[in-house]
Formats: sequence, structure tokens, C-alpha cells
Amino acid sequence: MKKLKKCPACGRQIYQYAQVCPYCKAETHFTSIDEERPPVIEEEVKSVEELENTAVEQETENDSKAAHGRLGEYVKILKEDTEKVRQEYDEKIGKRYSKSTILIGTVIAILSLIVLSIFIAVQTMEKKTFSIATSVDNELKAVIDSMEAELYQSSTIVAKFPDRQRHSMVYLQDGHLFIFDAVSQKSEELNLQEINPKAVVDYNGSGVLNAYLSTNEKYILIIASRNAGNTEFGFYRLNAQPEKHELEVIDRGRVVPDKDGYKVSTDSRTASYDSNGDKVSGLSSTEWEQVAPKIDKPKKTQEKTEERKVNTEEHVSVTEQIKPTVDIAPKPAVPVAPEKINIKPVKTNE
Repeated sequence: MKKLKKCPACGRQIYQYAQVCPYCKAETHFTSIDEERPPVIEEEVKSVEELENTAVEQETENDSKAAHGRLGEYVKILKEDTEKVRQEYDEKIGKRYSKSTILIGTVIAILSLIVLSIFIAVQTMEKKTFSIATSVDNELKAVIDSMEAELYQSSTIVAKFPDRQRHSMVYLQDGHLFIFDAVSQKSEELNLQEINPKAVVDYNGSGVLNAYLSTNEKYILIIASRNAGNTEFGFYRLNAQPEKHELEVIDRGRVVPDKDGYKVSTDSRTASYDSNGDKVSGLSSTEWEQVAPKIDKPKKTQEKTEERKVNTEEHVSVTEQIKPTVDIAPKPAVPVAPEKINIKPVKTNE
């Protein structure tokens, strides 16, 4: 609350720092508020507040530095403890596995050296073999080319193998398949029926119609006539190895080569084979023989049932046509006559 003083002129209570009385308008000559608290004191007060703020800030900085220092010491101690634990682990556990680790590493290193030495040896041998085979192949190729020139007009060349392993040429002549050995320089007929008795070939007729080299160059795919009228063909696969000829019966029927391989068909089925003679889709002749009886069985049963019906009808009709010679029909019974008939007279009233 404001402090009051009496006006020296009118005697009323007024503000103690008022210079003029609000009632009588006379000057009071009171001490003003500025005279009582000069500006210098305010500046000093301000400077004191600043000093106090500065002191507080310094104390805060000192506290944060102290806290930082304590945190740094804690981190340092933690690092030291971690390092001690790590050293203890290395000393206790690391030593335990050091011997086994060294042993395993040594074994792996030895095995790696062995594998590497074998690989280098194989590569060296392959290079030597390739160089020898190349020189031999050139000689074999010249022999095979010379034989091909002789057979150019009379035969069809199926495949040439101017390498050291097979060193041969397969050709077709007048329905017969031949193989020419470039080392012995002799030709030998490949009789398919002798190699595999299941392979039927009409050698007295068309014989082997055509032959093709498979895409993987492992087989000779053969199309041969199985009968005199060429109504059924055999599809065979011959192993191209000269030391061991093996013939496989793939299928039989109408064989048609196309861009994707071969198609073998009959009136009831169709099978597709790739360029290596492997089946792609459909049923082969062997598979069809196993499945066909199951399919034809209902038809045969139905035919037998119809035959039975016809036989029964014929039997009934014949029975109806033949009439018995003896009358075997039952006769009606004759009524029995009574022994005596008594007739009583009728009385009349006259």
C-alpha cells in the first residue's frame, strides 16, 4: 500500500512523494521518489543481479564439468574392466582351443595342397592327351575322308567319328547299315537282328530305310521296315561306341522325322521322341500293349453279351416254331351222375 503524508497547505492526507497536492493544488515540497532512490543505486542493483546470475552459471558449469569428470572416470573404469575380462577369456578359453584350431588348419592346408596337385596333374595330362589325340585325329580324318569319297555316289553317310576313341564312319547302303573302322580300314555290316533279336528288319525288302546321328552324338537312330509292304516301321537306337554295339528297340509304327525329333504313330496311339531318341509324350508300343487289353475288355464283354442275346432269341423262335405231336393240354372233368332221382308229385287244390 502507498504511504500517505499530510499536505502542509490543506492538511489532507496525500501520497508521500506527491509534489503538488491534488486537493489544494499547492506545492508540498516532499522528497521525490527519484531523490530517495537515485539511478546509481539501480545500476548497482543490476550489476549485483548480473553477478549473481554469473555466479549461478559458473556453478552450473562447474557442476557439469564435475559430472563430466565423474562420467569419464566411470567410462575409463568400464574400459579397463572390459579389457581385463577379454584378457582373461583369451588366457583361459583361447588356450583351450588353440591346439585343435592349429590341427584343423594344418589338415585343411594339407588337403588343399593335395587337391591342387591332383588338379594340376589332370590338367597337364589332358593337355598331353589332347595334343596326341589331335595328331591322331588328323590322320584318321584323312582316312575317313578318303573312304567317304569312294562311297559318295553309292551310299549315304550317316555319321563320322574322326577321333581316337571311335575312329569310324557309319554309312547306309542298299538297305544295310555299315561301319567303317579307320584304323583297320575295313567295313563291317551291322545286322540289327543279330545285335538284338527283338529288332525285326525286312532285309529281303526295303531293310533299313534311314539313319540319323543323335544330337548328343552318342547314338545312331534307325528307321527300318518290318514287313514286305512297309506298313510298319521299327524305330531303333544303336550305341555309337565301336567296341560294344547295343541296340535298343524304341517303338514300332509309322515313323516320321520332324524338326523337334520323331513321331511314331498307329491307328490307336501316337508317341513323340526328341532328337536323342528319348520319349517326350504318348505311349510306346510296349506300353500300349500293356494298356490296350484293359481298354478292349469292356468291348469284348459287350460283344459276348450281344451274342448271348442273339442266341437266346434264336432259341426262343425255334421253340415256338416246333409244335408238339402229342396233345398234352389238360381235358375238362366230366360231372358225376347221381344214383337215383326221386320225383315227388305236386298237389293241386281243385
